[in-house]
Amino acid sequence: MFEVLSQIKTDLSRLDRRVLTALIYTAAGLTGIFYLKTPEVADAFFGTKAFSNPIDNNLAQLSWWAAVVTIFYFVIPAAIIKFHWKADLKDFGLQFQIEPGFWKLLAGCVALMLPLTYLMSLTSGFAAKYPFLQIYNGEPYIGQTLLIWELIYFLQFFGLEFFFRGFLVHSLKPSLGLYSIFAMTVPYCMIHFGKPPAETVSAIVAGIFLGWLSYRNSSIWIGLILHCTVAFSMDILALWNKGLLF
Repeated sequence: MFEVLSQIKTDLSRLDRRVLTALIYTAAGLTGIFYLKTPEVADAFFGTKAFSNPIDNNLAQLSWWAAVVTIFYFVIPAAIIKFHWKADLKDFGLQFQIEPGFWKLLAGCVALMLPLTYLMSLTSGFAAKYPFLQIYNGEPYIGQTLLIWELIYFLQFFGLEFFFRGFLVHSLKPSLGLYSIFAMTVPYCMIHFGKPPAETVSAIVAGIFLGWLSYRNSSIWIGLILHCTVAFSMDILALWNKGLLF
């Protein structure tokens, strides 16, 4: 028994502590999001039924979800980097310097993705899922509520990009090199389970590509711009196809 425990201790001592922390936190953080993002948890936290039974719209539900994911995607990982590892956040994807030519690459990606997004918007699975915002009281979708939602949505994407392409890629990079991109892509794909199949499959390609962009530039900003552009176009196209845009 003691020999086994000693062997476990010896094996663990050989591991890169930063990689170990990042991977264990990934499992714990995604678990936390899965169980805490529901409106029932928000009801229990605030002592109300307003989240589970919205009247005018589901913005409160979505805001709770975005707050939960932002805490687990950004706040806690940033605290780990700053206070546990004593490292600079700029080294985990928040560099503002982009290599020459990458802005042209961004423009090319947007030009490629928008037609593909349009084609996806024509499918029944897409129409059933988007937009996340639902308005029940007859208020026009183009207005203040949608604007607030899109801003919250973009904040959530910042947290997502920081977590996967910043925290995870650059925590693993010193030990795994380019393999860090593929290790990150596995949980990134899995968070898309339950979405339209084409989007989930696309997440594999997008995860690898956006991971490489961050790996190369130490920056998540190009990926964030691309992600937000596609997400916004998905919402607008979904509303257009449903006749709710105007």
